Parts: sequence; structure tokens; C-alpha cells
Amino acid sequence: MHAHTETLLAYWESRRNGRLTPSRADIVPADLSGLLSWLFILERADAEHHVFRLAGTGLCRLYSREMRAQNFLDLWRGFDRHHIRALIESTLAVPAPATASAQAYALDGQTIDAEIALLPLRGASGQADRVLGLYQPLSRLDLLQGRPVVSQKLTGINPPARDIYTPVAMRPLPEPPFELVANDR
Repeated sequence: MHAHTETLLAYWESRRNGRLTPSRADIVPADLSGLLSWLFILERADAEHHVFRLAGTGLCRLYSREMRAQNFLDLWRGFDRHHIRALIESTLAVPAPATASAQAYALDGQTIDAEIALLPLRGASGQADRVLGLYQPLSRLDLLQGRPVVSQKLTGINPPARDIYTPVAMRPLPEPPFELVANDR
């Protein structure tokens, strides 16, 4: 896990204040000044629409377009779209952080590796309906030679997990009464 991802996870954890997830209002962008260029916030409209409410300049430059109001899922194709949608939906449902790794491609086929962190946030409704995200390049960006990313594919997923679903220890059930029955027909 990249150091920036660890920094964001620690910040998110510190903002929870004993709750399952922090609210959007608990997140102060200035606290994350070293990460701002690669941060984003998604808002869930429905399962097929996780819209950028905020996107850092690094992310916008990487794709050579403004990401605000765009659907995050539109960055993905085929099975990758289904997998990243399921990852976001499970991040919001559990709620707990998740990460993914990806390869991003320029038109000429040049690639960079990236790590994507997805952390749930509560919106005004009180429900986890937003995602604080980090798109962390793991390769040198100069490999793209200024060309924008035009596609990407998932190379790994680390789904959300939370200890709250640990089953409660149960005492063993008593042995059922044993009765021998014979059928001599």
C-alpha cells in the first residue's frame, strides 16, 4: 500500500470519532494538502452512477478533462466496470474502506500503474452515500509523455472488511435425544 493511501486511511479513521464512517462535513481538504491533487469525492445517485463532486487537478490532468459531474463508472469498461461498481457499492454498504489496483493506458498503449483508495462518507441524509477517494499513480507520469489516459483496467481488488460482522460466540447446542427406531416390514 502506497504511503499516501496509508495517510488517507489514517486521516479517515481519525475523523470517524467512534462512528462507522465520518460525514462529508468531517473532511477538511486543507488537512490533506499533500494529497489534494489526487483526491476525489463521489456521490452515489444510484448503483450505476457515482458522480464526481470533487476531483483533484492531478486526476483531471491525467485524463485531460474536468471530472466534476462525470460518472466515475464511465472510466471503466466491460467486467472492470461491474467489478469497480460492486467494490464501491460494498464500500458503502459495509461501510469500510477498500482499495483497487489498475493500469491506465494512453492512446499509444503506454501504461502507468495506479492504486485507488475508496473510503465511505455519510452524506446529509446520514447514510453512507459518498466516497472519499485517492487515485495514486505508482509509476512515473512522464512515461505517458503528456498523453491523457484513455482507458484503464483493474489488476487487483481489496474489498472492504469490518470486524463488526464477527459472529457472536455461541455455546454448543445440547445433543438431540437419540431414539433407535426399527422398521421390520
